[in-house]
Amino acid sequence: MTFTFLQKTFMRFALVGSIGFLVDLGSMLLLSIWLPPITARIGSFWLAASSNWLWNRRFTFQAQTSMQRSQQLRQWLHFLFCSTLSFVPNWGCYYLLIKLQPSASEFVLLWPYLAMIPGILIGLLFNYSLSRSWVFANPKA
Repeated sequence: MTFTFLQKTFMRFALVGSIGFLVDLGSMLLLSIWLPPITARIGSFWLAASSNWLWNRRFTFQAQTSMQRSQQLRQWLHFLFCSTLSFVPNWGCYYLLIKLQPSASEFVLLWPYLAMIPGILIGLLFNYSLSRSWVFANPKA
C-alpha cells in the first residue's frame, strides 16, 4: 500500500512536525515533574527540535543525509536555529490573535486553542522554507 501524500516533501515535513509536537508535549509533561516550567519548556523544545531534525534527516530529506559527523553536528545546530527563528512568527501570530479575541461568547473558551492554529501553520511554512533551502539543501547543487 503506497501513501502518495507521503511522497511530497512538505507533507512528510508536516508529519514529522506533528510527531515533534507530541515529543514536545510529552517531554514537557515529564520534565515539569522535576523542573520549573520555563526550564522544562526549554528542555522539551530542545528534545522536540532534535527529534524533528533526526526524523527530517531520515524521512523527509533522506537524499541529502550522507555526511561526516562534524557536518551532521553543524546541520543539527542549523536546524535548532531555524526552529527557534520559526517560533517567532508562530508566537507573534498567536499573540496578535489573543489580543484580537472575538467577544462572541461561544469562542471565549476555545479561542486560546483556536488561535494556535494559524501560528503553527506560519511557523511550519517558515521552518520548512529554511530547512529545504538551507539546513537540508544539497551542498553540491
